Amino acid sequence: MFKQCHQWLNKNGIFASREEVEFLDHITSFTIVPKDHILMPQNKPVENLYFINKGITRLFRIHNGIDTTIAFVKENEFASTIIYLLNQVPSPCAIETCTETELLCWTRDDIIQLKENTSLGNRLEVVLTELLLAWNQDREVDKLSLDPGERYLKLIDTHPLAIQQVALKHIASYLGIHQDSLSRIRKRLNKRI
Repeated sequence: MFKQCHQWLNKNGIFASREEVEFLDHITSFTIVPKDHILMPQNKPVENLYFINKGITRLFRIHNGIDTTIAFVKENEFASTIIYLLNQVPSPCAIETCTETELLCWTRDDIIQLKENTSLGNRLEVVLTELLLAWNQDREVDKLSLDPGERYLKLIDTHPLAIQQVALKHIASYLGIHQDSLSRIRKRLNKRI
């Protein structure tokens, strides 16, 4: 249950002591959430930090009645944001499961305990913040420099299971195009293969 999270920590240069790992494991809860479940509601304070063991979620925002997918978050990644969680800031976005999803979960109190009782909590906060900034920059550069077909190809490379398991309307929304345009892109790519 914790193996993937521990591997993520090591991969991101967070090497926890045995005591820190035991403390983290102690405060961690595990849950399986069905498809189409809202993990983090929009415009409400963030209450939990999640690590996805299995499944796919989407980060989205509804504005003026339009549902826009901002990102897909897959297994071996954190979902939610530690910044909003710790500051109790209402989230401008929501997170929804696209598949049945297996999650590790920490409440705000859990993360505060982790920060107060170990150095692991502070290191985790720094790494998650750095990854969020890098992701945001990459996302903006992609929007400026890649057309929808190129962004779709990148999505295939970075999130291949999303292409297979996520509703086409969410993929089209992520690309910023109509579902019919996505069908044309997919048809054109299939002809190349």
